[in-house]
Amino acid sequence: MEMADVVFVVLTIAIFVVLGYVVKVVERL
Repeated sequence: MEMADVVFVVLTIAIFVVLGYVVKVVERL
């Protein structure tokens, strides 16, 4: 894997983690 591919995968995972966290916070409100 090239460095660009690794960065892209990490960013994609990070986005899903953040979205999941936001959903949990919104559900608590």
